[in-house]
Amino acid sequence: MNAKTATFALLGLAALLLGLLLLPAGAPENAPSIASAGEAATEKSRSPSDGSAPGLPEPVSKRGSLPPSGSKTAVGAAASEGAAGSGRQRELRLARLAARLAALPPDQALAQIAALPDQESRDIAMLELLSEWTGASSLEIIRSGDVWRFGAGGALAVHLLESGKITPEQAAAMSRQNTDGNRRGELYARIGAQLAATDPAAAVAMGNDLEGWGRRRFLESLAGRWSANSPEEAKRWISSVADPDTRDGLLAGLLETETRRNPAAAAAMLAALPMSDASSGARAVSRIASEWASKDTIAAMQWSSTLTDQVQRSAAEQGIRGAAPVGVGAMLTRGAEGLPVVGNVVPGSPAAASGALQSGDTVVAVTDASGAWVDAGKVSQRELIGMVRGQPNTQVSLQVRSAGSSATRVVTLGRQQIIFRPQ
Repeated sequence: MNAKTATFALLGLAALLLGLLLLPAGAPENAPSIASAGEAATEKSRSPSDGSAPGLPEPVSKRGSLPPSGSKTAVGAAASEGAAGSGRQRELRLARLAARLAALPPDQALAQIAALPDQESRDIAMLELLSEWTGASSLEIIRSGDVWRFGAGGALAVHLLESGKITPEQAAAMSRQNTDGNRRGELYARIGAQLAATDPAAAVAMGNDLEGWGRRRFLESLAGRWSANSPEEAKRWISSVADPDTRDGLLAGLLETETRRNPAAAAAMLAALPMSDASSGARAVSRIASEWASKDTIAAMQWSSTLTDQVQRSAAEQGIRGAAPVGVGAMLTRGAEGLPVVGNVVPGSPAAASGALQSGDTVVAVTDASGAWVDAGKVSQRELIGMVRGQPNTQVSLQVRSAGSSATRVVTLGRQQIIFRPQ
């Protein structure tokens, strides 16, 4: 199943679940839905007093336990009984099957689900099993986000791992069986972050079945999660990695986490652990400069001036300009009318010094490089911001109107380097 198919399948599951929750009390039995935990419980209450139900296996309490996971009898029973029928009938059967399997060890329960004849049945069963093991409804589980990110099988693997019921290696095996490559990288990183504390090499090796950008993102995410918990341990181990591509990927994730925490420390780390790939190094420099400039623009500019590599210096300057541009110091957002609206005004900026622009003002038009007025509603937000920005010591004019007013006024401001100062 590719990423798009998996995404649509999960969207379908959520839609079906919502549809069931909204059904009236007299809804037909074959209405398309997924049985919620509450409905599964209701269905159970309708079964005979001995716990049996037509077409379903005997309850675990009556049989003692299901046959071993490798038993053909158990596999056949799960496949034929759980996936029998269609629509709501099948979903209720799968919910009841999951309720019985929840009493088994995870490996045995998952073996029964793996025998179901199609992926949709397996996904529904795993979602219901997750509901049984967590005590949350299927809708609550979907809303939590892991199902959207990793699929039902991946979300189940995360729960079992984080509750201590399976090892990281077992969780990785579940991921390979139930998750496509596009989702697998992020899921591996979440699993590997636990394993990295005791066996970093094994954690990195989890991504060996990923390729290209997927493996790169896995390495970055793994290092980021690891360093968030144990930054010094992550740094020491990453510095010892011999393979340059693996080391660069891990270092990028380590730097990204450190950049958000302390850009100056990230800059020092990059100097001590330079990347082998020039383009990777330039991207790291740009991220550090951007984050630093948004907190302390002068310090970021001073650091940029010390860089001897011209490619890295240019990357740092671009990062600084992106976070702290040459402009008027007014943050623009898209308003309800489709026109830009002034948000925050940067303290110490030309806009703040003039007092002519106020938060909530709507920008109706702006002058271009030739001084001609351009209707703000006829250009993209990006184009309009580009016109407001420019070279230092030049001017730009804006037609604006105050909130609740239809009258427009012209505001002319000089452009300057925006400076963010430490709080």
